[in-house]
Amino acid sequence: VFCTGLYLNRDASQIADDVMPYTPGVTLWSDGAEKARYLYLPPSTTIDTTDMDGWSFPVGTKAWKEFRVDGVLVETRLFWKRGESNWASGTYIWDDAGEAHLDTSKQPTLLANGYEIPIAKDCGKCHHGGADKLLGIEAVALGLPTAKGATLTQLVADGWLSAPPPRTTIDLPADATGLAGPALGYLHANCGMPCHSTRGLGDETELVLRLRAGEFWPTNGGPDPPPVDASKTDAFTATLNVMPTTASVAQKFPGALRISPGAHDQSLVWLMSHRRDDYAMPPLVSHKIDEPGTQALGDWIDALQP
Repeated sequence: VFCTGLYLNRDASQIADDVMPYTPGVTLWSDGAEKARYLYLPPSTTIDTTDMDGWSFPVGTKAWKEFRVDGVLVETRLFWKRGESNWASGTYIWDDAGEAHLDTSKQPTLLANGYEIPIAKDCGKCHHGGADKLLGIEAVALGLPTAKGATLTQLVADGWLSAPPPRTTIDLPADATGLAGPALGYLHANCGMPCHSTRGLGDETELVLRLRAGEFWPTNGGPDPPPVDASKTDAFTATLNVMPTTASVAQKFPGALRISPGAHDQSLVWLMSHRRDDYAMPPLVSHKIDEPGTQALGDWIDALQP
């Protein structure tokens, strides 16, 4: 891993000077692991943000993510854009001697504490949801006030975006319950960005849970839109009082809707995010339930009027 450009002097505690730390405003659950994220953009390049909803990264872009479990660094993942349509990716597993080697196993690595390191093939099952592979390095996630490091504001200030937006901070959608923001942010990061968008399963199942940049920024140079109403988002209209389109899901959870207002325990988006079996969401790698995230989702559902 030391040859990838992230670390200085073969020391994982020192990050290279030309690498930018970042934290999206909403993050994917990884069984409680602490994560640190880093981005490298080649000098004199920009991210093509002509389409604010689908960023395209310059050739040479690298993105890393470190995972620490119980305070111990266990893996570092890399995505590296080698050509216009060619991304290389790999996972480096750390050993007790402080070395990290590329994982070439065809089976996931399960640590003694139950944490799973996926194989490279599994990474692609989520990253196909990115417009240009990367997840979390996007307008919505980096525009939220909870984002840190290379935020949307910082990227614009440093000249990294080809078409800077007219404003660089946004808030999550809201509604009369006062609970919509955390719930929709949870769905966006854990469901919408990886799979449930029009770039992934959402197009097939009509279950779109990703917040779109067009809901937050004006199009064609128009005025700023008003604060986003949660009831106008795709995640709301695709779920509220909507029956599942998958027959096996309907049979497993009879009577449940995608969101049953006032009843989280009859709402599929909560039920499946709160399971770790064949009907779990996410369907791979995770073995622990995101209790705070699913609590926020359940609280919002319960507060919705039937």
